[in-house]
Amino acid sequence: MSAVTGEERLRLWRPPGNHAAVCMHGVTPSYAVDPIGECVFGLLLAGMMEARRGRTRLVFGPGDLCVWSPSGRHAGHAHRSRHWEARLIIMPLSAVEDLALDPEAAGQLRFPKVPRINDEALASRFLHLHRALERTTSALVVEERLLGWMTQLLGSDVQPPGTRATAVTTARARRDPAFRRARELLGDDPSANITLAELAKVTGASRHRLTRLFRAAHGLPPHRFQLARRLEMARALLERGRAVVDAATAAGFVDQSHLHRHFRRAFGLAPARYLSLLRSNVQDDGGQWASFERERTNHARYSSHRRP
Repeated sequence: MSAVTGEERLRLWRPPGNHAAVCMHGVTPSYAVDPIGECVFGLLLAGMMEARRGRTRLVFGPGDLCVWSPSGRHAGHAHRSRHWEARLIIMPLSAVEDLALDPEAAGQLRFPKVPRINDEALASRFLHLHRALERTTSALVVEERLLGWMTQLLGSDVQPPGTRATAVTTARARRDPAFRRARELLGDDPSANITLAELAKVTGASRHRLTRLFRAAHGLPPHRFQLARRLEMARALLERGRAVVDAATAAGFVDQSHLHRHFRRAFGLAPARYLSLLRSNVQDDGGQWASFERERTNHARYSSHRRP
């Protein structure tokens, strides 16, 4: 959804799989909010903004992050420019706590004392996160990226008293009942747009723990594991003669171009080119690779005869 008011141009949407978050991207000359239990996270892209909360006055420039806890009203106006451009995520405090705090750790939210943060790496991650929330249709991607960024910004890795943090080995992760159940769910129906929270509920493990288990077992977060299964399913359907558009829909991709993009990235070939090479290889009883092998063998024999 977008709106235009004078010098203000705003787009507003909710990412799939997370109905707590509201995303915004736009240009505005001023704002004023009184957050009641809502947290605001933003990145200034262009222009400058002067913001006030109580007696605190801050000037934000391009690349600055703003992290506003729901502790009181704040307002801002353009500074040395007519307006500024920013990307924002607005979430209820309860949803932020749910994402940022690992239930297996004794932590609490750590909102920065000053809501202006100048951290290039953190800002870059926020920008990538926000762009992903703008274009992705995968509920797993949305939740995992929000989880990772919120944990890095506000979470705590402090362990409960009397416990020791231990790395999860590959073998241990693969034996874990929660991981095996989650992998089974994602593998049985790759097309399902299941969320990380839903996986956690079914398996009885926290989202943080499931993510750690998948990384330990496969070196991939859950959404990448799901993508691999979707590509595997789509490729099998294509090889059985299904049209690309039908294979894309059946495997859980939004459309043909969505499959095309991921297929090319994974295999280095467009689906049509892949099928063409596969069919020519079958028809030629080995095709180019068989010819290459024959040529390599002949060359080896010739070379052996020439040896003194």
